[in-house]
Amino acid sequence: MDKDKFEYRQWVAFINRETELNDLRNFIDKEPSEILFIHGPKSSGKTTLLYKFFEQMEKEQKLDVKFLNLRKTFTNVYEDFLKAFFSVETSGEKKETLTSNINIGIFKIDAAIEKKILEKRADPFKVMEAELMDLTQKRIKPVLIIDELQALDKIYLDNDKERQLITALFNFFVAMTKESHLAHIIIASSDGYFIDRVYTDSRLKKTSTFYKVDYLAKKDVMEWLLNLEKYSKIKDYTLTEADAEKIWETVGGSMWEIQDILSLLFEQPLEKVIYLYRERLRSLIVDYVVKPERKEIEKLLRLFLDRDELSKEDVSSDDEILLRDMVRQNILYFDPTKATYYPQGKSYHLGIRSYFKR
Repeated sequence: MDKDKFEYRQWVAFINRETELNDLRNFIDKEPSEILFIHGPKSSGKTTLLYKFFEQMEKEQKLDVKFLNLRKTFTNVYEDFLKAFFSVETSGEKKETLTSNINIGIFKIDAAIEKKILEKRADPFKVMEAELMDLTQKRIKPVLIIDELQALDKIYLDNDKERQLITALFNFFVAMTKESHLAHIIIASSDGYFIDRVYTDSRLKKTSTFYKVDYLAKKDVMEWLLNLEKYSKIKDYTLTEADAEKIWETVGGSMWEIQDILSLLFEQPLEKVIYLYRERLRSLIVDYVVKPERKEIEKLLRLFLDRDELSKEDVSSDDEILLRDMVRQNILYFDPTKATYYPQGKSYHLGIRSYFKR
């Protein structure tokens, strides 16, 4: 779709990421031999980075990019997995039996194969492998990207609690990369505990690379905010260096939060926007702390007043239960490769400090 035909007051910006783009290029330019796990806190730009990278790469190479964003797909049972991964095409027309018009299957099959899969006479993993083999024979690089794979974590094969779908998928990914070298496979997730399970699994660790996408650096944020028309096509206002510094001190390099603040500046002055934003962050911490474990939660949050991160080795098993909940509530992020906890960006760090300041 030609986006230029639309007129918006603000566009989603893409800033720098040259290092990350180059690292992804190096991954795609070598024979498939490992799974790439991309992790990082929410709003650090993982999904945007992947879209941008393959938008560039498809202009240079013959790729077949199968991009499945599980944030957009309801997955609760095995049939939901089939809907997400497969779509039926017959004589050039899609048949909406396995998939509906709101689910986009990334592997194309015909009605006969669909029937065999549903009747369990065909192995869906063999069906996927056949398509990947067909692409490579045509000298097209298959790339399978799954965003937020942990959405499939509680799904079982044939309702058998001993046969997790996600385990079968990992076995398939290893076979397609390390063993058959058929496809590049990239898994992106903001769930640090999910990545930690993979990272501590000796078999998967030996067949995987773990790559962190973090928030933007300050120099990139300042470049963006001082050149709004160039990066966001904002013409209604400009920011001074002091304005940009205030935004940085509030939300750091979180792209989504910066874009949120920029959208608010169309209607309100910066000082008011920053004040309301900081109040909202503090209230988020207040709402979370008011729980039965209030004293224990406060004790843990207080540790972040004078440090940026907390090592898993420095906490008790009881503390870890609370920390895990803070991660699930997106107050903290757990970095699996370093086994450390830290606030979900500068904004949450600010919210924690504001809570104790009052």
